[in-house]
Amino acid sequence: MISKKNILIIILFVASSLCHASWRSAEDKYNSGRQNKRDIRGIIIELVSSGYEFSALPWMKEYLINDTKNLDSRIDSALSKIISKTGIKQFETLPINYLKRSKSDNIRYIIAKKYLRQNNYSNATNYLEDINSSHPIAPYAFHMLATIYSIQNKNDQALKIFEKCIDLSEAEMKRNNNVKKLRMNRDYCIVGKARSNFSAKNYDKSDLLYLDIPKSSMIWPEILFEEAWNSYYQKNYNRTLGKLVSYKAPVFQHMFNPEVEVLNALSYLKLCLYSDAKKVSDNFYNDYLNDTRKLRGYINKNKRNDNYFYDEMVGFERNKNVGNKLYNRIYKSISREEAFIDLKKQLIAAAREYDKVKSFKATRFKRAIILNIQDFIQVQRRIIGSYIKNRLISNYAQMYKAFEGMSYIKLEVLAQRKAKLYSFENDNRDRGDIKYIEKNDKQYFWDFNGEFWADELGDYVFALKSEC
Repeated sequence: MISKKNILIIILFVASSLCHASWRSAEDKYNSGRQNKRDIRGIIIELVSSGYEFSALPWMKEYLINDTKNLDSRIDSALSKIISKTGIKQFETLPINYLKRSKSDNIRYIIAKKYLRQNNYSNATNYLEDINSSHPIAPYAFHMLATIYSIQNKNDQALKIFEKCIDLSEAEMKRNNNVKKLRMNRDYCIVGKARSNFSAKNYDKSDLLYLDIPKSSMIWPEILFEEAWNSYYQKNYNRTLGKLVSYKAPVFQHMFNPEVEVLNALSYLKLCLYSDAKKVSDNFYNDYLNDTRKLRGYINKNKRNDNYFYDEMVGFERNKNVGNKLYNRIYKSISREEAFIDLKKQLIAAAREYDKVKSFKATRFKRAIILNIQDFIQVQRRIIGSYIKNRLISNYAQMYKAFEGMSYIKLEVLAQRKAKLYSFENDNRDRGDIKYIEKNDKQYFWDFNGEFWADELGDYVFALKSEC
């Protein structure tokens, strides 16, 4: 009788033999010297079959440029495997006029993403609507499609597509190994429903939908801020302040969103608690004004060199320091973003494949593969650097907008002070009472004891009396 251990050894041996056979087949095609489209197609398929997706990627891009009239099922399957391992960023650099000749659903998704970045919603929608709902890329395509409808204020259409996105994500999770990414996609589609209702000013419905996102979700920390805005528009300023105080918990120290402080100050302003609003505003100016001025120069000085920002992130991850308080907060926030983590994982995986190929005996084919992986690594570093640069630009824009908001708050507080509508010296008033708290059917009261507990985060509510 063969033991389970021996069966496992046999399976691993067979799998290893098949991988070597695929590698040898790819090498034979390369050594044939013809290097025509048919041979490149064969090399790509064999490399992907043997698990060398990064080695195959430059040839896949070449194949797409030279012959993308129709991708047959085998080459499209290889493309799907490459994308699942390497991501789609490197394919997004290809011109649309090359990509659009393909009928592949993977390529349709990439084209739609390029059109979306150009704010060309019509063309993006056309390509997304043509994607087969049974294709592995479909859950992400429907998320993008629903998002476009939401941007266009087509809320009814958006809600239907977000619902389909949820169903497709859950179905794909049952037969796909990349459950983490699919679960995030599903959760973003749930949030999409809440955002669509928020856009339609259905704040009560939106509030309940936000609560459907579990705290275990990777996107929940960033969504907490949106919940706070929803409460603000419900005029439930105590709940807004309660939502935002969770960001002071140590577990959220990596989060950086300057609008949090603006919303904090606005909520105090709406409650006519002018000294509190002034304190938030003053602290924000003291903490970030000088560093924000430096940030603009830092970006402009290095904006043409994406590799500079890649190197800066490498330095930050090594030393946890890139200059000043604002820079460190932004870099820490970027380093925890799922998109950045994915790009980094792809780079690490490519480096591992590089090390594996380097151990093979020296051949002409090996040299070509080494150059392919080096090409991926160089391009990936630029992509990561570009991502970091764009996040820095986005954060600068957020800071600029935040200072505009804080300036308004400062002027409003000064106006109220001038009119003597509030005494800034009276800090000993009785501030909290449970009677000022509102709750819905999914919430209950629990006293806050001054400590942050994981199961309480996001559920805090202030009990301040409005002094308007």
